[in-house]
Amino acid sequence: MNSPFHDRRTSSLFGRVREDLSHLREDVGNLVHHTARYAVPQGAREIADTARHRLVEGGHYAASRLRSLRSSPPRQAIGVLGGAILVGVLAAGIYAIVKSENARRANGYDGDSPDDVPV
Repeated sequence: MNSPFHDRRTSSLFGRVREDLSHLREDVGNLVHHTARYAVPQGAREIADTARHRLVEGGHYAASRLRSLRSSPPRQAIGVLGGAILVGVLAAGIYAIVKSENARRANGYDGDSPDDVPV
């Protein structure tokens, strides 16, 4: 062995470290190869299976919600009809207020009574 150190123990330790590094490099190569070939694809398959399972569950949930909505349209129709009636009543009230204000202005009433509060 060509070592700049002439100490036998130091040369022996350098040789062992070189062998350990060689083994470590080989083990890291084997680990990367195994991980790339087996572990990562298996993990990807597990993730894909989980995603597929969740999508199927979501589809079943959406289908059940649609079935439940189809089975209760009268209840929803009553809600929509009630909302439309409420909007109509509000619109009629606003129309009546605006019409009465316009009628007062048309009759010459300026609203200068002491009861009026300026805005």
